[in-house]
Order: sequence, then C-alpha cells, then structure tokens
Amino acid sequence: MHKFRTNKISKNDFLTLNEKDLMFITNPGRMGDEDGSTFIIRDGEEFKIYRVNGWMYPSKNEKESISLDDTIKQFPEWYEAWEHGNDKNYEGKYKYIYMGFGNGLCVDNSIYNDYEPYLSKLVEEYLSDKEEKESLKYVVIFNVWENAFINMVNDKKLILKS
Repeated sequence: MHKFRTNKISKNDFLTLNEKDLMFITNPGRMGDEDGSTFIIRDGEEFKIYRVNGWMYPSKNEKESISLDDTIKQFPEWYEAWEHGNDKNYEGKYKYIYMGFGNGLCVDNSIYNDYEPYLSKLVEEYLSDKEEKESLKYVVIFNVWENAFINMVNDKKLILKS
C-alpha cells in the first residue's frame, strides 16, 4: 500500500525534467498552499512525487532554490493551463481543476480519465453529509486530490518511486 510522500529535488535535477513526463502539478493560491508546488513525474509505469517550497518565503541560498519563475520556464504548458483555468474551452496538455482560494491542480490529459473517478469518489464521500455541497467542493478537492492519486496508483498496481 503506497502513501503520498514527496521527494526533494535539487535545482540541477529539476532543470533536467521534461514537461512531457509531468502528470500532475499544483499551483499556489492565497490560502492553503501559497508557498510552492507539488508535482508528479511519470517514467513508464513509475511515478515520483516532488515538492518545491519557498516561493513566498525563499531560503537564503537562492542559487539552489527553485523559484516560481524557474517552474514556469520548466513547465510552460502548466503555466498556460493555470492562466486559462477559467476558460472552459481551453484545450492544452492539462485539465485544470480549481481547488479554492486560487489553488489549482493540473492533470495531464493522458491520465485524467483514469484519475477523475478516484477524485470524484472521494469528493462525493466527503460531501455526502454536507448541505453546502457546491460551495465546499473546491476546498474538498484541495484536501483529497493526493489520496485520489494514491488510490489510483494502488488499484492499478502502478509504482511509486521514493
């Protein structure tokens, strides 16, 4: 049984990543996750979860820090999807999912149809006894997207690399 554990990545290693392998990536918002991004890279049937921090509160060693600008340059299609998050007609590499307070999740279109039922199931379960379902939906997505990914990985017997 896999758990959602993020790995650190050096700036040099980050700059070697190819966006074609990027399957999931979060964008920061005003609340919840304003300080960085979580992203998942796919290599065949293996997935590796990374976390970069310090966008709002950068470390003293800026040469080794991965900034928002670095991330935008490395993943321009992600940034494009983020910018078009409200455009229902946008067609790019990712499906953009709003997670409340400016936070968002981009899911590569090649895996979205596999992932979406896991996300929907957890959102529905969480909201089953709530009256304000629509207003809470986005905040719930923020809280369950990682578990939905882990459930998908476990069910499909995919490999998480540490």
